[in-house]
Amino acid sequence: MLIKSTDAKRALDYIGEDYIQCFYMYMDIEECGVEGEGFGLWFDEEDGEINTVYYQYYDCIHIFGRGPFNPDYALQLIEEIDPTVINGSKEAIEALRERLDEDKYEMEVNHIITANKEMEGNMEVNIAPAQESDIPEIAKLMLKADIFSNVYTYEGLVESLTRRLEEGFGRLFIIRDENGTLIATNATNAETDKLAVIGGLVTDPDMRGRGLGRAITASTWNLVRNEGKRGLAFLITDNMNTVRLHQKMGYDFVGYSARLIKK
Repeated sequence: MLIKSTDAKRALDYIGEDYIQCFYMYMDIEECGVEGEGFGLWFDEEDGEINTVYYQYYDCIHIFGRGPFNPDYALQLIEEIDPTVINGSKEAIEALRERLDEDKYEMEVNHIITANKEMEGNMEVNIAPAQESDIPEIAKLMLKADIFSNVYTYEGLVESLTRRLEEGFGRLFIIRDENGTLIATNATNAETDKLAVIGGLVTDPDMRGRGLGRAITASTWNLVRNEGKRGLAFLITDNMNTVRLHQKMGYDFVGYSARLIKK
């Protein structure tokens, strides 16, 4: 049975120590709650026991569960909300992909990574926290990468980045060249007192191969680590050379996640 609820604590208690498998859901519930426009919480439960938690965060649906996954319930929400992104376990997302129009959504599988050591990068590079006035330039740079241009419009990305800064739910970092041109960016996409989701790395195509991406990435990871937070990120690749490179750099692989993205 699918039941709508406002009991955020029950959802967080159910997720518990498995938050790594659904850290965006966990952090969004903890920071933003479940009530108000753009938010929603549902439990698939039987005899008072939760099988699956569904959480709406604006145009995204998050799915987490330990019990039997019933795709019919998820399809009810998908039809109602028409989300841009659906996040969940690899098994749940594969089950939904079989039931959804393949011309509407594409599937992406991600490695979940963390780091428990000081990361190495060129610390002589001038890396600065971004201000709201930097966001239009950041959005233009990010849209040079397919991972963002396939999901966002320019206006939508500017709105999302601005909201992140205004709500204090994430930070943006930038590198400019000697002429003041923005050439690299990275971010914490979500933060709590204990966790920080790191992502959004883009280097200008003309400036790649100079260690800028590694420098701003290492700086971001080290910053949140020194603040006493656990950093988490997605590594979106099936390329084993990239996986081995990240392992060599000191990242720990702690699981998988998957998502469906509206085409």
